[in-house]
Amino acid sequence: MQASNKKKGVGVEEGGESMISIVVCSRDKRLLDELSENIKNSIGCDFEFIGIDNSLRRGITKVYNEGLKKAKFPYICFMHEDVRFLTDSWGKILIEKLKDKEIGVLGVAGSSFIPENGIWYSVKRPFVKGQVVHEAKGKEQLDRFGVTREDEEVVVLDGLFLACRREVATEIGFDEELEGFHFYDADFSLRVSKKYKNIVTYDLLLKHYSGGKKDESYEKLRKKFIEKHKLPYSKLKTIPKNSFKWQTFEFDSKRKYPKILVGCPTSKDYGYCLEEYLLGLFSLNYPNYDILIVDNSEDDEFFDKLKSYGLKVAKGGFHNPVIKRIVESRNALRNYVLEEGYDYFFSLEQDVIPPRDVINMLLSAQQKIVSGLYFGFTNAYEFDGKDGLSTQPVRADSEDVYFSNSLKLMPVAYSLFNDKQKEMPSKKQKLRRLNEFDVNPPRKILVRMTGLGCILIHKTVLEKTKFRYEEGRKNADDRYFSDDVYDLGMPMILDTRIRCKHLVLKKKVKWV
Repeated sequence: MQASNKKKGVGVEEGGESMISIVVCSRDKRLLDELSENIKNSIGCDFEFIGIDNSLRRGITKVYNEGLKKAKFPYICFMHEDVRFLTDSWGKILIEKLKDKEIGVLGVAGSSFIPENGIWYSVKRPFVKGQVVHEAKGKEQLDRFGVTREDEEVVVLDGLFLACRREVATEIGFDEELEGFHFYDADFSLRVSKKYKNIVTYDLLLKHYSGGKKDESYEKLRKKFIEKHKLPYSKLKTIPKNSFKWQTFEFDSKRKYPKILVGCPTSKDYGYCLEEYLLGLFSLNYPNYDILIVDNSEDDEFFDKLKSYGLKVAKGGFHNPVIKRIVESRNALRNYVLEEGYDYFFSLEQDVIPPRDVINMLLSAQQKIVSGLYFGFTNAYEFDGKDGLSTQPVRADSEDVYFSNSLKLMPVAYSLFNDKQKEMPSKKQKLRRLNEFDVNPPRKILVRMTGLGCILIHKTVLEKTKFRYEEGRKNADDRYFSDDVYDLGMPMILDTRIRCKHLVLKKKVKWV
């Protein structure tokens, strides 16, 4: 069966340059009809739909080559019949990308490295890229393979969706000696990658109703694929030694998830906790976040190391004192949030390890500024109270104040020292560290100040404030940030249910 559907008057150009041919190998007319309707409602440009009946179970490579011969338009997509598009006007997005003549095949999942076993998804980050929504037994999940959500080059692509210019598909073709339904995609995209750049994009989100099946045919074709290609294979100049599992999230395609940037300033001084920090980052159970790290080390060694994990990393300036480069790097993150359309900045310091569900918990407070709880050592200058900070009473209800001559491990959160401080300008208010009586039982409380180690900040706050410090004063930028939001009348909430690990024992950095 062959169906054709051309939506008139949407982005039409001379010579059919805005038109896409859709080729589908079908065994289920219901699924095929549903896919056709989904494409009609989502593609946003002219297209023809070529659904080829494969009830006789010919190899998919023969079906795709047949569809390729029938295709009339300059851009062609090969896809499974059990996928649905969740992105509006995805055809326009696709065409704009494929205008780049260096691109061979574009997909939504793949890998920059294919191992000896021939299975692209058996490797980990930073090699695997892309994301796909899967549904099984009525429940959706988002499988997110890559770390960044930017177009990246790969050597193999998953066959649920393959898009290219028609001349590329004609030049390379599908190998009909692979007679079943497996490894045709890896073979095709691998051969294309040797002449062009294969790209995984995150700008198209697809829902897939199956996760594939490994049967006797799968193993037979896998061995045939391995024999054909010299594996392992990659175009990477160096192969990263460290890897992390890709993520799976609970997901609801009908729900709107605020877009969040997670990041922090860092330097080579924090190399001691890098892998534990990254494990925490890659374990966050929230489907719509990106990571940006700003390295302000004096040289590029740590910058290159961060990049090897697949992270998006920016280079910050190296200054003395340390607080100057910290503030500059944090403002680079602030600017990125505002320029790239994020809803929130989640400041997660490089030595703070949160619980996996931290973002959902912070969002549940429905506040513009909300922090998780972590503990840190008191600073020496807190003992005299001269800079507006103090250690606190022995008990929350005590009027006696003590000053210790030894460091203590206490919450990195503060309240006003007493009610009289409300009459003072924010800059001169004296604050006290919270104690165990303040943070228990676990709950949401109003505070005057927290650290910037685990704090969610809405974009409207960032629009009205910048991170800063004052030369000659011992306070860090968390104090100035809290002063500024206090003056704006914005409440700062601490959710003491969120307990983070703070890797301070080996810390050598002195901010002030």
